[in-house]
Amino acid sequence: MMKRENKLIVAAVVLPLLVGAFFDQKSAYKLSIMHFLVLTTLMITFNGMLLLQRKDWQERKLALQCSGMFFFTICLIRCCCVLRGMEGDGGMLRIGLGVLLALVLAAFFLLLIKSEKGITENVVTLVIFAAFLVRIFYVVMTPAYLFQNDTTDFYPDCYGHLGYVYQLFTYGRLPDVDPTTAYQLYHPPFHYVVSVVFLKAFGLLGLLPQEQLDWDEILQVLPLIYTMVLLVYIDKIGKQMKLSCEARFTVICFAGFLPYSIMMSGALNNDPLSVLLAVMCVYYTFSWYENPHRKGIVKMALCIGFAMMTKISAALVVPAMAAVMLQRAWKGRKQWKDYLKQFICFGLAAFPLGMWHSVYCYVKWGMPFGYAYPVEPDAPSFIGMYDIRSRFLDFDRAFDFLAVSMYCMDGYADHNIPASLVKFATFGESAYYRTGRLTNILGPGMFWANMALFLLMAAAFVVWCFIKDGRGMQKAFLLAVASVSLYAYVKFCVKYTHICSMNIRYIMVSVYAGFIVIAAAAFGLQEKISEKSAAGGRISKGILLTVPVLYALWAVVLKAGMAVVLP
Repeated sequence: MMKRENKLIVAAVVLPLLVGAFFDQKSAYKLSIMHFLVLTTLMITFNGMLLLQRKDWQERKLALQCSGMFFFTICLIRCCCVLRGMEGDGGMLRIGLGVLLALVLAAFFLLLIKSEKGITENVVTLVIFAAFLVRIFYVVMTPAYLFQNDTTDFYPDCYGHLGYVYQLFTYGRLPDVDPTTAYQLYHPPFHYVVSVVFLKAFGLLGLLPQEQLDWDEILQVLPLIYTMVLLVYIDKIGKQMKLSCEARFTVICFAGFLPYSIMMSGALNNDPLSVLLAVMCVYYTFSWYENPHRKGIVKMALCIGFAMMTKISAALVVPAMAAVMLQRAWKGRKQWKDYLKQFICFGLAAFPLGMWHSVYCYVKWGMPFGYAYPVEPDAPSFIGMYDIRSRFLDFDRAFDFLAVSMYCMDGYADHNIPASLVKFATFGESAYYRTGRLTNILGPGMFWANMALFLLMAAAFVVWCFIKDGRGMQKAFLLAVASVSLYAYVKFCVKYTHICSMNIRYIMVSVYAGFIVIAAAAFGLQEKISEKSAAGGRISKGILLTVPVLYALWAVVLKAGMAVVLP
């Protein structure tokens, strides 16, 4: 029988493919009546098959709940499409509907937890599925050209990420141009190769738009898959660490509903695949440590190799992986020959995969290892006029405008790294929260919630180190991943003095690690409180579960409000 986590991975692949096949992002109403009926029929047929097969009631109930959530999402998409077509502002109506949406979702959470008598595996599964649906909603309702990074167009004379895909799709080989002179062509090619294979497969099925310039819409299916599978692996890490259902529920509420995490599901660059593979490295490293066999280390090697073949900065998880491997080998040093064979196997798989493109570009074009395309000093986003102290400690005017100002305006530019990081986490490179009454109410609240969340994350890393819970290896590994990533991020921000360099997308792996640490530390403290006071334990658990639920609800309503005001 297929494990539940594997069923979620299947859903994370199948649902985006259905989105690509049935939803039309160019249409004012994203789902035609015919496609609506087909999807409804598929849902009914699936549940009917489970009934005929006499599956366990719990399995059928979970399928019915997921089907109901998917149907609700389809209806919500239709409602938002109608609201977009309304003349005038309609601000109060949208606020009212936003409140109604929040109440409906809150009632669902309460009824679910009451019916399950607490946070169970079913609840965690349904919250993961809810995070899937939020991503589907975002991708369907958001035009592909919005909120992107360095993509340009799918066109012959364009470079950037889409230009890279065009070159591979059209000529079937790497671009024959010096990557240091062509925008974004210095990246390793794995993400772009997968994109080309996907486009050709959809082309054979007759599902590609007629205009090549519209192919970016269909390409969003891929990051949608990546970010949905990513959530499953984050939960698998929680299981590997033996976190409770309550702790894993908290992780998914934060990791699944962080606004930028949702926005990344539509990103057409190489970040989503790179982050997914890096998170998979974390999971398979933990798994190998518990059971150090050759099959496990091959999985580690393939993950880090393909991660580096997607984006070379994925190598930032390598020091932590190496430390764990050496520590495990020392622990079992009597079998040193077996470990030596495994390490050789790891190297033979990981290094050629991860480094061949860098070596190729160095030999053919003289491109330095770790090269990043420089932004000109005269660019409007240049912030080299601010000193190091100001980059960390100058908060003057930093919160006058809660979205990132991507250009220097009125003699001021966002330059404070901590403040800008939270801005990117909340709104990406957009200012959509200022475009509607509902988002203008919810946006600042989400910003300050994320500010508190990131401060809590920093504290949690410290607190967790002093909690004795038998997770010493996991603590060291996640702390190493976060530390190396944060150091590289700060170094990058200081070296490349432009506003875009502070984007949170460069450290998403450590952010996800931070959410795991928050949950582990918080529920570790809650257990200590419960040992001293049963009442205190119940109150603290109630608070720990209420906060992530409210966070997730806030993010969903914010994204729903954003979808209404987008073009």
